[in-house]
Amino acid sequence: MKKFPRPNAIKGQLHRALLWITFIIGLCIFIPTLYIEYRQTIQHQNEEMTHYLDAQTYFFESWLSERSSDIHTIANLDFVKNYNYEKSQAFFLDFKEKTDFTDLIFVNREGIVQFDTVTKYSTTGVGVGMDVKNRKYFQVATKTKQPYITDILISKVTKKPILVFASPILNAQQQFNGVVFGAVNLDTIDQLLHESRVGFLGKAYIIDQKGTMLTEFNNKQHRTSSKYLVDEHILNAAKKNTISDLELYKDANNKRVLAKSKPINEGKWFIISEIGLFEAYQPLIIRILLITLCLVVGSFFTIKMMLHLSKKIEEPIQQLLTGVRKVEQGFYDYQIDEQQLAPYAHEFQELCSSFNEMSAKVKTDTILLKELSVTCQLTKLYNRRYLIEHGELVFQKCLEEQNHCSCIAIDIDFFKKVNDTYGHLIGDEVLKHVANIITNSVRGIDIITRYGGEEFVILSPNTTLESAVKIAERVRKHVEHHPYYADDVEINVTVSIGIAGYGHSKNISTFYELLDKADQALYIAKESGRNQLRVCDYTGKVDSNQML
Repeated sequence: MKKFPRPNAIKGQLHRALLWITFIIGLCIFIPTLYIEYRQTIQHQNEEMTHYLDAQTYFFESWLSERSSDIHTIANLDFVKNYNYEKSQAFFLDFKEKTDFTDLIFVNREGIVQFDTVTKYSTTGVGVGMDVKNRKYFQVATKTKQPYITDILISKVTKKPILVFASPILNAQQQFNGVVFGAVNLDTIDQLLHESRVGFLGKAYIIDQKGTMLTEFNNKQHRTSSKYLVDEHILNAAKKNTISDLELYKDANNKRVLAKSKPINEGKWFIISEIGLFEAYQPLIIRILLITLCLVVGSFFTIKMMLHLSKKIEEPIQQLLTGVRKVEQGFYDYQIDEQQLAPYAHEFQELCSSFNEMSAKVKTDTILLKELSVTCQLTKLYNRRYLIEHGELVFQKCLEEQNHCSCIAIDIDFFKKVNDTYGHLIGDEVLKHVANIITNSVRGIDIITRYGGEEFVILSPNTTLESAVKIAERVRKHVEHHPYYADDVEINVTVSIGIAGYGHSKNISTFYELLDKADQALYIAKESGRNQLRVCDYTGKVDSNQML
């Protein structure tokens, strides 16, 4: 039978002393750790929500800018300014399918809807012929002649809540001549916010200065059909716009949440991020439970065992912690020296090996994700996102070094007919065929991108307009002289090309203007019969009679 030490024996006193020492040390460890973990959790949550709001704000502001730019561009098209309804309506219908707009509307100078993309072109249609001059976007366009983004409106056509992006139509004398506006449903904005919510457990929604919700991402059951208002305490918290602290309140579901807000759209709206207390504190709870468990288990060991184990545990954990921190800082290829952990427990060696495998996999996946985000998977060319992000840097470098810079916009002629005749699989092969020809026809310094659909863009740094014309003509001839073959199918392919160049001209000062000029030249090339080039010279003018 096992004997237990007597209470007054040295062994028993040592046991009691060890228990008290372990208990006191445990308290000294547990209480500061609890406080530090709590502060770190709050700080981490604050930083995470701040980064999340910054990313959401950048994403949404960019989206607002792009949609407003789309409407402004449409309002400045010549056939829109000239009230060419037939051509404008066809363009509106085609443009709507490529964007987030649910409706595009043409309003004349008297405030009467001439046509939209929802109802048929008829004076008896629901939207056509409607008087919208009492709408704020029409009044603002009349007075300021500037683009305008509304708060939430109820569509007179669809009877659904919408946001409106409006831009005035100005004639040659810069006089008000009507309005073009595009409507976006709230569920589209909800989807944008949801898609950009990566790695964050909370939710986000947008309100205006009156507390009206511009999204339906949250709490649909708490709204009426005509009011989309948040509680007053939520609006007041958003207006505080505290930078360093999180707000604690009950959301519309009567659930306690941590919240943070940030103004967007020049301070007209607020984007609010909320996360439940349980989700926010869950990592803290788990860590505290683990710490408590370790202290309880550790109390059964002697001081000598704890000293021995601490040495056996501390060093490998420090190695792994260093590795985790390196990966957190972005050094995804960091590897732990497995030889240093050889004297320690086999589990630490396995963990080290698993960490090294994970680090290598994270590095590979990160490179792959970065490549996928800027590459068209069909043609293996750069995509539109890469062109927008990288093109501005290339153009600015040309400006700083006072070099020429040219842009070539290419569109496959009658590509829709190829899809309709042979199917989309053959259409994809034709796209890859043309992409390969373009790649083999340009220089190494040229940046080739699939801009969207059947349109390609080549950005040629340090290239004069004359050299760009030679490159474009070489591409056009190679495409024309190399039909697509597959089995018994032969498809003759041609392209229309628009070219624009910067050459120390005041007419073009940004990459977007250069791209827009090339696109204008491309449009004229297509309108002039296709399979030809049109050039926007350094003055910014496109000669519609020029064919190269």
